[in-house]
Amino acid sequence: MAVKRNKQDKEELRGRIVGAATLAFTKSGVRNVRMDDIAVSLSISKRTLYELFRDKEQLLLEVMKCYWQEMSNYMAEVISRTENVLEIIFAFYMRKVDELCAINPAFLRDLRKYPLVLDFLVEKQKLSDEVAFRYFQKGMEQGIFRDDINFRIINEAMLMSMDLLIYSDIIEDYSLSEIYSEVTFLHIRGIATEKGMKMVDAFLEEIKKGKQPLSR
Repeated sequence: MAVKRNKQDKEELRGRIVGAATLAFTKSGVRNVRMDDIAVSLSISKRTLYELFRDKEQLLLEVMKCYWQEMSNYMAEVISRTENVLEIIFAFYMRKVDELCAINPAFLRDLRKYPLVLDFLVEKQKLSDEVAFRYFQKGMEQGIFRDDINFRIINEAMLMSMDLLIYSDIIEDYSLSEIYSEVTFLHIRGIATEKGMKMVDAFLEEIKKGKQPLSR
C-alpha cells in the first residue's frame, strides 16, 4: 500500500509541476523561466524537480502533451453536442481566444527552440490538418463551405499567416487574440457559401452583444 501511495503522490506532484510550468511559461515565455523558479513556486527542491523531469525541454514537452489532450477532450465534448461544422469551428475559436488572452507571444516563439517539442507539435499539426480537411468536406456537404477551393492551400496559408505575424512588429500593437480573430475570420469568409456567411455574421453579432453563441 505504501508503494501505491508513493506512486499516487508522485503523479500528483507531476501534475502540480506541469500546472505551475504552464502558467509560468505562457506568462513569461519559456526561456525566461528557470527550473529553479518553478521549484521555488511549488516549495520543492530542485533535486525533486529534476527527478521527475530531466530538463526544461522534457517539462515543456509534457506541458504541450497535456494541452493537446485537454483540447482533444474539449473538442470531443463539443462534437458530441452538434454536427454543424461551423458550430464546432466557433467553439474551437472561442476556446483559442480565451487561451491567447493569457499567452505571452514569447511563449509561442520559444517553442521552436526546443527540438523535441517542435517535432511533437509538427506531428500533432499534421493530424489536426487532416481532421480540419475532413470537417471542411463535411461543411461542403452541409452547404456551409464552397466546393471550388483547395482547402489544404487555404489552411496552410492561415497557419503561415499566424506564424509570420507572431514574429512581426504587429505584435507590439495588437494582442494575440485580436490577430488570431482577424486571421481566422478572413479565411472563414473566404471559404464560406452564402449560407455559411449568414451563420458567421450571426455568430459575430452575438459576440458584439456580449453573449456566448455556444454553451461551453
